[in-house]
Amino acid sequence: MGLVPNSSMKKLKYHKKIRLDQRMYHVPGLPCSVTICIKGRKCIFEDKSLSSDFLDLLGNHAKRVDIPLYAYCIMPDHIHLLMSASPKKGIVEFVREVKSLSTRIFWKYGYTGKIWQASFYDHFLREDEDLQTVTGYILNNPVRRGIVKKWEDYGFCGSWVFDL
Repeated sequence: MGLVPNSSMKKLKYHKKIRLDQRMYHVPGLPCSVTICIKGRKCIFEDKSLSSDFLDLLGNHAKRVDIPLYAYCIMPDHIHLLMSASPKKGIVEFVREVKSLSTRIFWKYGYTGKIWQASFYDHFLREDEDLQTVTGYILNNPVRRGIVKKWEDYGFCGSWVFDL
C-alpha cells in the first residue's frame, strides 16, 4: 500500500545542487566556461550602448580583481565568459558581483526588477579540452547565431588575455 499525501503537509521544494566542490571555483588558472542568462531570455543586450557600458564594467571589474577573461561574448539575451579564479576572487563571487554591479547600468536604461536569472551555468574544462579551441567557440557565438559573418565584426566579444 502506497503513501497517500496528507493535504495538510507542506510541499517541499527540492533544488538540484548544480555547483561542484566550492574549492574548484577558487583555483587560479583552472579554466571555466560560464553562461549567464537574462531572466526570461529578454534581448536587452541588443542595445549597443547598454552592451558597451556592461562590457566596460565587466573588463574593469575583472582587472580590479585579477580575473583572467580568456574569452567573453555578450549575446542579445545572455553572456559567455571563459575565465578562471584569481588569488583575489573566486568565480562564483565574481559572477555574483558582476550581476549586482550591472544592475545600476540596467536601471540607467530604464529596466526594473530582476534582470538576471537566479544562477548561471558553468563547465570546467577537462584535460582533453583546449583553451584556444573553447575560446574560438565562444567568440564564434554571434556567427553561429547569424548576427555577423566573422566574429571580429561583432563589437562585444574578445579576450583580455590573448592577442586575437
